[in-house]
Amino acid sequence: MSSTINFGIDLGTSNSLIARFDKGNVEVYKNPNGFKETLPSIVGFRNDRILIGDQARTYLQRDPKSVASRFKRKMGTSETFKIKALNASKTPVELSSYILKELKAFVHSGEQVESAVITIPASFDTVQSNATKEAGKLAGFKDVVLLQEPIAASLAYANKEKNIDLKNSQWLVYDLGGGTFDVALVRIVEGELTVLDHEGDNYLGGTDIDALIVEKIVVPELQRRGSFSDLLAEMKSESGKYNKLWHTLLLLAESAKVELSSKTSAEIDLGTISDLEDDDGKSIEAIINITRSEFDAVIKDSIESTIDRMRQILTRNSLQSTDLKFILMVGGSTFIPYVRKRVEEVMGIAVNTSIDPTNAICVGAAYFAGTKEKGNSAESKVKTNSLIKIRASYTKASQEKEETFTAKIEGEITGYQYRITNDDGSYDSGLKKLSSRIVEDLPLREGAFNLFTLKVYDSEGDNVPIDLDVIQIAQGRYSVAGQMLPEDISLVKDDIAAKDTRLQQIFSKNTVLPSKARGTVEVGQTVVKGSQNSIKIMVVEGPSNRHSSTNKPIGVLQITGEQITRDLLKGTDIDLTFEMSESRDLTVSAFLNGTGQEFSQVFNPAQRDVSSQMLATEILLLETKIQSEIDDAQKNGNRDTAEGLEKVLDGVQSLIGSAAELAEDDVTDKKFQLEDKKRKLAQEMFELTSSKRLDQVKAEYHSKKTEVAALVNESGNDRERHTIAEIMAREQTFINSTSPEKIQAVVQELGRLEWQILMRTPDFLKAMFQHLLERRTSMNDQIQASQLIDSGRRAVAQDDIDELRKINGRLWDLMPATVKASDDMRAFTGIV
Repeated sequence: MSSTINFGIDLGTSNSLIARFDKGNVEVYKNPNGFKETLPSIVGFRNDRILIGDQARTYLQRDPKSVASRFKRKMGTSETFKIKALNASKTPVELSSYILKELKAFVHSGEQVESAVITIPASFDTVQSNATKEAGKLAGFKDVVLLQEPIAASLAYANKEKNIDLKNSQWLVYDLGGGTFDVALVRIVEGELTVLDHEGDNYLGGTDIDALIVEKIVVPELQRRGSFSDLLAEMKSESGKYNKLWHTLLLLAESAKVELSSKTSAEIDLGTISDLEDDDGKSIEAIINITRSEFDAVIKDSIESTIDRMRQILTRNSLQSTDLKFILMVGGSTFIPYVRKRVEEVMGIAVNTSIDPTNAICVGAAYFAGTKEKGNSAESKVKTNSLIKIRASYTKASQEKEETFTAKIEGEITGYQYRITNDDGSYDSGLKKLSSRIVEDLPLREGAFNLFTLKVYDSEGDNVPIDLDVIQIAQGRYSVAGQMLPEDISLVKDDIAAKDTRLQQIFSKNTVLPSKARGTVEVGQTVVKGSQNSIKIMVVEGPSNRHSSTNKPIGVLQITGEQITRDLLKGTDIDLTFEMSESRDLTVSAFLNGTGQEFSQVFNPAQRDVSSQMLATEILLLETKIQSEIDDAQKNGNRDTAEGLEKVLDGVQSLIGSAAELAEDDVTDKKFQLEDKKRKLAQEMFELTSSKRLDQVKAEYHSKKTEVAALVNESGNDRERHTIAEIMAREQTFINSTSPEKIQAVVQELGRLEWQILMRTPDFLKAMFQHLLERRTSMNDQIQASQLIDSGRRAVAQDDIDELRKINGRLWDLMPATVKASDDMRAFTGIV
């Protein structure tokens, strides 16, 4: 049994496939029913039967409310699909698991498929990625490794084209699939594929083109031929009068779209739809003819948006069209002639259609699977019981004529020998003495997958079981340097002065995974042992130079007073470690220096909720915020900023109308698209107002610097003098930055330095005690407050500064939240 995963799966919005890597070759399995490579990603329920693929597709026209499709678009959300036949709902994860289970049945070799590499769009966020892994686990896979689709497509191409020199070349992958769009900049360096940058849209694909055909061509024709009141809304609402018609028309539109890829016109026959009547009960039968030119006009704006994303990548990476070898076309929607023609015409780069766009991603996933070790497979567990342990190291893909194989041996090996041979008999190391470390230079056949076997023999010449599988090295083939992170990952911290939060970047966009980062934060408010108070290690996904509210939450590690062994005082350091795996599992560890405790949590959220009502409220709040910023810009004579904000406001106001029309039971992806657009508009607002915040924070920095420098000069120690000198030495670096957040981080650093000195200054601590004493009547627990005040007075009399510091912290925790906020000490996360 192989120790590598070998099976690759393209879990698509419209269609899914499975392939297997075996000794250098990839086989795409065919459906036993119909012998097609693709399995429609559709699941239906009829009585006690589960229909999958073509059967479900056929049944959709009969009972669309018992059939679910396009559920990949809702992966990572709290949305469910109501199934009429079950009188129950199914989640996107559950429905995806049915597809994955069915794909297992394609494997005719009888082999148990226990592990798989499953592809995801490069623009899938962490929550969507985790939902995909959850679907794999639900389908019975013990190991699930995720692979971004542009990488998979590039692997399929690079490993197919043996006669083309791709060394040090770069290209764009244009992946327009059934439900998502990705464009990625790929480069080969030293035999490894690396994604340098990417853009994407999780709500643009073939399914959106189908919807455009229905909305722009079919619905107007229906309204012309019959009497309908708000037809489109009644079609899209789950409880709408014409919801069944929506699903049926999408299916017919998809067929017309496919036909238009090879013909100049296609027809949608409304006569095939049973019981199609208007509001007055009038039957409607007609054949709608769609020409390719009409179709091209309908999809033009969508395709232009994909081209804009390609331009963004070129601009961001300072590239010209001539710097790229080609644009690799992937995804079923790239069969559309207009797509190929328009992309090549506008970009001035040849489109490459040499690989099958429908199975390329699956083939690439299988190549990748052939290099990935299983993590929890049964055979791996058995092999670990062998008499000796072997830890091998070698390159699995090479451009060289030979590669070095090294291995460390553990166990009793006295009198043992080893031998390495390849599968075609052209290499034999001969019997050699086995030592704790062995090294062999293995010759490679050019352009082939080279298979070697290591065997170990005891002193009597008998074969000894080992925990090492076949040594497999691909010569002239390409491997993956690592998968990149599609968005920044940041930590949310309190900005006490602004009574808000700010972001501290942990991992930047396009970081190659896996990756690890460390950092230190401080406790922003004292957490008393046994109390309900807490600190929160909050992690979000999105641009780190924006406000935390514009980003998507990943998870929170919350540590309460009930979990700690002693009081956690304000100013105490917390050492943080963040580890993100190749499949986007994020492990967060926090070491509390004040208590000596460590807390850890793996963030792998699999769903995110979007309420139509809440979305509408958030959009209205954003409108108010932007209007306020416009008024402020106009008042200060910032005409350009005001004009830019006016455009953003127009975008937000268009969302208001769309959100208002959205039914709570809307069956489309519209609310997720609106939520995505809302977030991007909020980011644009923060970008446009960054100059205002920049001026404010620069003034704040200079004021704080003067204040803290005087304090350090008067009461600071050598370490603190060195700290402020170091800040001033790098002042030009951050003060000339265009990022308010970078300067704000230094202001926070100065604030911590100031607080550090003040918290050991007797006069300040005594003044703070007096300040709290004057507010004793507003404290929450008067008995405890009285006891602490008595203790504080004794500490002042005895000049016990350490005790007074603790008492001040505990008295502060008794203050109501409203009073804390008025004293500019409000905390959201409890860390600074």
